[in-house]
Amino acid sequence: MRKLMEYKIISGRVVETKRSWFPMNNDYTKPRGARRAGTSSEKKIRANEKSSERNLARVINCNFDAGDMFCTLAYDSGHYPADFDYEQAKEMLKLFQSKLRKAYKSHTEKSLKAIWVTANWSPHKNAPARLHHHMILPADALELARSIWENFGGPGTFKMEGIDGRIDHSDMAAYMMENVHDRPAGENKWSCCRGMDRPIYTEPVEVMDMEDMQPDYGSTIMDVEECRDEDGVLISKYMRCKLKERPAVRGGQVVLPKKPGRKKT
Repeated sequence: MRKLMEYKIISGRVVETKRSWFPMNNDYTKPRGARRAGTSSEKKIRANEKSSERNLARVINCNFDAGDMFCTLAYDSGHYPADFDYEQAKEMLKLFQSKLRKAYKSHTEKSLKAIWVTANWSPHKNAPARLHHHMILPADALELARSIWENFGGPGTFKMEGIDGRIDHSDMAAYMMENVHDRPAGENKWSCCRGMDRPIYTEPVEVMDMEDMQPDYGSTIMDVEECRDEDGVLISKYMRCKLKERPAVRGGQVVLPKKPGRKKT
């Protein structure tokens, strides 16, 4: 037996709503149609990539906002040996992060929030790129990060640009993911510090119709996706919206904006 269910994922001021069919007992197995050669693996890979990209966007949306920084950490010729490889670059970044976390804690008495990838690809050229790193950092960590990184990459190798106030940073997440290619299956393309804010998942509730998905009151629709099976039947629907304010959480319940009731006369 299956039921049509809806749940939401709230990340900062971004709300994602998804409707799909849920099995209601452990004995249920969805009937499978005939396999079509060459499609299943590709679809699974694409789905996994999309899921990782969305998870990254959610963590960005929860933790960073206008005024924080998107940073590029490169290496000059004196810090980039001819045999420098991906694993060595990851270890170099690990050492840098350890020093930065300690210095940041000492200066601010706060735990560092950061998200990063080790990049080996240029999306613009669609070709391999010299190894470098992308990192999202809070504004008050920038000067520390710049001064520490110069010992690892050399003078002038720390670049940064401000994060704007667009609320939904899915494009930034996509760009970071596109900078990492041809890595082993199952390896995390992106990482973040422990203790960062995470998205809120609401409990699924039963709904009666797949099509009739409405945005929350006062929100702006950013994206809508529909997934259909091989027969063209709609099997899931997804909507991403942005809110004017972060929703409140009271008594363990997410309080989303509601349309005001009609005033009594």
